[in-house]
Amino acid sequence: MTAYLIGWALFLSQRVEVSILSKATIILAFGLTATFLAGRRRASLRHFFLTVMFGLLLALPLMVLANPGFSIDIAVPDPRESPETRVSATAAPGGVNSVVAAGNIGTDRISWHWSLLLRLGWIGGSAMLSLWLALALYRLSTLRRDGLPWPEMIGPFQTLAQERGINRSVAVVLHESVRAPVTCGLWRPTIIFPAVARNWSQVDLRRALVHELEHIRRADWIIYLAAQAACILYWFHPLVWLARRRICLEAELACDDAVVESSARTDYAEQLVSLAQQMNRTRAGTVLGMAQRSDLSSRVIAVLNETQLRGPVGLKTAIVSICLALLALLAIAPVRAVVRLKGFAQAQSTKLSPGDRALFEAADAGDVQTVARLINEGANVNSAIHGDGSPLIAAARNGHLSTVRLLLDRGADANMPVPGDGSPLIMAAREGHTEVVSLLLDRGATIDLAVADDENALIQASANGQLEVVKLLVTRGANINTRIWVDKANAEIGEWRTAISMARKRKHNDVVDYLISAGGRED
Repeated sequence: MTAYLIGWALFLSQRVEVSILSKATIILAFGLTATFLAGRRRASLRHFFLTVMFGLLLALPLMVLANPGFSIDIAVPDPRESPETRVSATAAPGGVNSVVAAGNIGTDRISWHWSLLLRLGWIGGSAMLSLWLALALYRLSTLRRDGLPWPEMIGPFQTLAQERGINRSVAVVLHESVRAPVTCGLWRPTIIFPAVARNWSQVDLRRALVHELEHIRRADWIIYLAAQAACILYWFHPLVWLARRRICLEAELACDDAVVESSARTDYAEQLVSLAQQMNRTRAGTVLGMAQRSDLSSRVIAVLNETQLRGPVGLKTAIVSICLALLALLAIAPVRAVVRLKGFAQAQSTKLSPGDRALFEAADAGDVQTVARLINEGANVNSAIHGDGSPLIAAARNGHLSTVRLLLDRGADANMPVPGDGSPLIMAAREGHTEVVSLLLDRGATIDLAVADDENALIQASANGQLEVVKLLVTRGANINTRIWVDKANAEIGEWRTAISMARKRKHNDVVDYLISAGGRED
């Protein structure tokens, strides 16, 4: 179970999607927390915090993709540290065993298709919500197009709009399908009133106009669409939907505050209740409305609250908030947490002394006397050089039997792998050094030990046509049907490798025939 969980951690830490999602969660958490802490402040301030938050959410993917930044390593224990867990086998169909290669712990069940499925699920959900939004906007445009002009309101409306500081063209129409005023439109805003608004009193009509004009002045429609876009992008994240609902409520509260500045609170509260009672679901699902049943109680309470602070956000506060938000985004966007195994994989990062390098070169050349002298002088018999291996790997790879024996006698670990350079047994088997393979097995080398990118001894021997080594390994108990998942470089799709599949791929038919005769199964 531990190896499986670590495998998931390794798998997920490499995905840019997880990096984006984790940072989006941080942004959402901070944005919602700031909104909560500002509960006694102006609604416009809380709405502004949420607006900035949604802006960061939309900018985040671009920042992460454009700037690979730097990684923070999170070291986790390597289950391969104990000999009994260096190879993790699980039953597979047909009795064939599946082995997790070292460095890819737990990824036998977390192969490339998981990444593809997660991406397709993310994209599919976003595509469906995009289609829903497009349909809602189309229905809304139909409402605008089919709305009836209200010519008698043109004069009073223009006067009121100028009082609110709105100089651009705004259309006002009536529609029988609408039960409460709604505002929509990006370039040419439109306020859609219910047909019964003709019968409203001048006071009620003025309050409704002030509320909707405040939406236009504040550019709430653009902000609403940005929030919808964030919900489409992070559709599976519950916090983004919570934030969307909250920003809609804060927009309504901020517009209510504008109405209360020039109207009696109790009268306006009664109007809100009356409108909410008349409301049915409109034909357009994407609107900003003056009265929403789900938020009615919160709005009425805020309207009647005499101590509630009201008014727009100050310029200084807005500038400081935006600057802090941008600094936070620039700080977290480049950061990427990467899970790495600690243990054997750390060997390559150990600083080498001149003696360690000399020991490796002597072992590689099979110079027994120099190897003995350097060890006596303090050279590390288990030093590792990334790209070359360890002294024992070098000696085993070149078939220097006496040097291998000396290194083992002086404490060399027969099972120590170096990522990218295999293990002593794997390298000896790959090169066909039968006597070295036998010695390593006698000294405790794990016969089925798997190392990332180098599979195990039997698969390497089979792939290179080393029939005598293959026979020796099978005789000594190697699992013929072990299979190992290998991630191909620069590709999403890897492959399962077995001794038979690799021998057949390299056209070593004598090895294939022997393995089948010894009980090997072909997938």
